[in-house]
Amino acid sequence: MRLATFSERARALFIDSIWWTVILLFVPLGPSAEEIPLSPDALAATLVLWLMVAQCIPILITGVLWAVWGTSPGKRVVRLRIVDADSHEPMTRRQAVLRTMGYALTFAICGAGFVWVMFNPRRQALHDRIANTVVVSEK
Repeated sequence: MRLATFSERARALFIDSIWWTVILLFVPLGPSAEEIPLSPDALAATLVLWLMVAQCIPILITGVLWAVWGTSPGKRVVRLRIVDADSHEPMTRRQAVLRTMGYALTFAICGAGFVWVMFNPRRQALHDRIANTVVVSEK
């Protein structure tokens, strides 16, 4: 089993970001123009809240796909899958949940958790470390 490279994981993330963008562009999220408050403080709070919600929805969908498929659509295209770091067996549902929470944290710190892939011997990002998973290539 070969560990996925940083560039393979980046390609998979790029592909995933395409479908995330489709969700965010075409699925109506947040308040309508009539529902947005007029005061500057309320407007700012409303926008921040809906931006956070809009970011969490794709992450949660990705987490469900990890639990069901053991991979994401982007990783499927690049032929990568997520496994337990020690046994190399498919990750458990618990690991999928932990990985999803770690993924949200990775994005909350502006993607800095992905940088760990380049310096970790097992090529684990922050969310992999939290869940004790690795991404492997099926090629």
